[in-house]
Amino acid sequence: MTMDKRQDALIKALRESDEEISKAAAEALEKLRLREKLDFLAKKLESGDMLERIKAVYAVADIKGDKVLEFLSKASADSAEDVRAAVARVLGSCADQRAMPLLVEMLKDSNVMVLRSAVDSCAKYNDIRFLAQLMQLLKNADAGVVEKALEAVARLGDKRAEEAMLYFVSKGNKAMRLIALRALGEMDR
Repeated sequence: MTMDKRQDALIKALRESDEEISKAAAEALEKLRLREKLDFLAKKLESGDMLERIKAVYAVADIKGDKVLEFLSKASADSAEDVRAAVARVLGSCADQRAMPLLVEMLKDSNVMVLRSAVDSCAKYNDIRFLAQLMQLLKNADAGVVEKALEAVARLGDKRAEEAMLYFVSKGNKAMRLIALRALGEMDR
C-alpha cells in the first residue's frame, strides 16, 4: 500500500464518530507524517546544532522501521555524547529487536553518560543476549555504570552471573552490595 493510500484511509477514519477510532487514526497519521520527514530529520542530524540533532533523534522515538534504524545508527556515531545518549534512550523505548545490535555497539562507547543510557535501555529489553556485554561493564571504572549494569544483569536472573554477584556482595559499595544481594535471591538455580 502506498503512503497516499495509507493517508487516505487514515483521514477517512478521522471522520468516524467513534472517538477511539478517530484518536487511533490521528496518532497513526502523525506517525505517517513523521516518517515522511525522515529525510528532513537526517539533514538536521548532519548540519544542525546539538539541540536540533537531539530533537531529531527524539522525533523518531515512536516510529519503527529500517530507515529509522539507519537514522539512529548514523546518530549513534555523532561527536556529541548528548546525541549518542539520546540514541541509546530511544533504542530502549522502541523495544525493536532489530535495534539490539546497535545497542550492543553503544555499550562500547567511551562516554559514561552514553554507557549509562545504553545499559538502561538494555535492561528494558530484558534479553539474555545482552548478558556478556553487561558482564563486561561490571569492570568499568565508573561506579554508576557498574551499578546500572548490575541492575540489568540482576533483572536477567541468569545463574552465570552468580560469581559476579558474590564478588559485589563483599567488594562493592553499598548500592552495588544491595543490588547483588537482591539478585542472589532472585537468581535462577
